[in-house]
Amino acid sequence: MTTAVSGVNGLEALRTQSFDVIISDLNMPERGGLWLWRQALVLRPELRGRFVLIASEPLPEPRTMSLFLESERFLLKPLTLDALWREVESVMHVARTAEPGARVERRQHPRRSADRAM
Repeated sequence: MTTAVSGVNGLEALRTQSFDVIISDLNMPERGGLWLWRQALVLRPELRGRFVLIASEPLPEPRTMSLFLESERFLLKPLTLDALWREVESVMHVARTAEPGARVERRQHPRRSADRAM
């Protein structure tokens, strides 16, 4: 596990390390989660489908998120550890069944308010 304090630091880690799942906040200092996702896919297209984006507010404008939601996951804070773990397991399951180096394509709609902590 590696932590990054900003999108820029996250991208630096993605350049030098291998990750099965990337969990990122939508709003981070020095570029947010969507920026990180876009840049990561330019560098390493095989990471498509391996992102879980977390945010404290509802989805931004749908046009901004439409490409992201085609292949990635989104959770709204507050969230439960179980909800996050289900998303991580889902990414891992799809990644295990994909061929090495293949993109992981999302087949379900993102979980939203149903997985919020009470």
